[in-house]
Amino acid sequence: MVRSEYREALDTYKQEHLPVVLTAAEAMDILGVGKNTMYRLLKSGELPAVRIGRVWRIQMEELSRYLH
Repeated sequence: MVRSEYREALDTYKQEHLPVVLTAAEAMDILGVGKNTMYRLLKSGELPAVRIGRVWRIQMEELSRYLH
């Protein structure tokens, strides 16, 4: 398999199987809330997320659930 074909196959696999993960800033923009509100939602667990080091990551699916 040629390297470019491999990369295309890998990109397709990622798009189909891996969840979309957002940063706190991206989620803030989608929700239209401020920084304090965003971090309050994350720390309280009201909006499920994972903290990796000092960075929060929110799955798009969880954000959709929160909105509905």
